[in-house]
Amino acid sequence: MNEPHIEVKAWKKTKINSTKAKQICDKDTVIGVVTTGGITGPAKVVFDKADVAWVENFPESELLETEDREGS
Repeated sequence: MNEPHIEVKAWKKTKINSTKAKQICDKDTVIGVVTTGGITGPAKVVFDKADVAWVENFPESELLETEDREGS
């Protein structure tokens, strides 16, 4: 994927750690990360230094498609 994009990670029990954050940032096209789980402090530092926006503990229900949202 060569276009700027947002990574969505639906991991309930796994936090994004600094190793995974570095792997994500190494793609060079990621501009943001949204995860249903957590992000460790060191991983947040990696994202911040790479100017990658992040959101943790995003409700999984907000990611699911419903008929109501499709009609909006």
